[in-house]
Amino acid sequence: MLMPILTWLRSSGPTWHYKRIWLDALIITLCLNVLAWMIFSKMGMSTHDIFNEDGPIEDIQSASLAITALFAVMAALGTRILARFVAIATACISIVFFMREMPICRGSMTVFCVSKTWLPIIIGLVALVLLLATIVFEYRHRGGVLRAIHPRLSWPLALVAAVLGCSQLAEHFDIVVMEESIESYGFMILTLSSVWLFRFSRTQHLPPLRTRAKASLHKVKHVFLHH
Repeated sequence: MLMPILTWLRSSGPTWHYKRIWLDALIITLCLNVLAWMIFSKMGMSTHDIFNEDGPIEDIQSASLAITALFAVMAALGTRILARFVAIATACISIVFFMREMPICRGSMTVFCVSKTWLPIIIGLVALVLLLATIVFEYRHRGGVLRAIHPRLSWPLALVAAVLGCSQLAEHFDIVVMEESIESYGFMILTLSSVWLFRFSRTQHLPPLRTRAKASLHKVKHVFLHH
């Protein structure tokens, strides 16, 4: 059991080349949070209110996640095979977190909010999209999922998971400022990941989307007609 895992870890393959992402995300997060704290403190808000549930910091997080989803979707449209799957996974993860950060509709809050009924439904649908994308990707490119989750390529997502785990620990001890700051950092790593994927997609010289869509549809028809 151990030898196959070691062989997989030592195998060559795609690598995540944006190695400064952890530092750039940290710098941007610190700058945005400090700037938000300075602005809203002058407006009379306490530090607790700024970092509290549905406060300005959470609004910045929602904006970060929305930007992540947008760039990830655009990256998925401009890439192929492995990079497309990574972009789709990034988009789905960001949408799930975006929905979790969105306030629950209650009382006078009826504009930027989601109902308790629709929240699990939307998250479930997004999870289903990711599951289907994973199945299709692995079916068309056997061993592709193992390449996608290899630490050499997926370490930014592993870092996001570790950072968000730390934020949950801070929430457990009710350290609001630390919780939201760490959470902002995790989401910013996701944002920079999607921006990097989009920049990568701009270097790819692919046929028009309509042509690729027709080719994919033809392949699907071929599979069904010959099984």
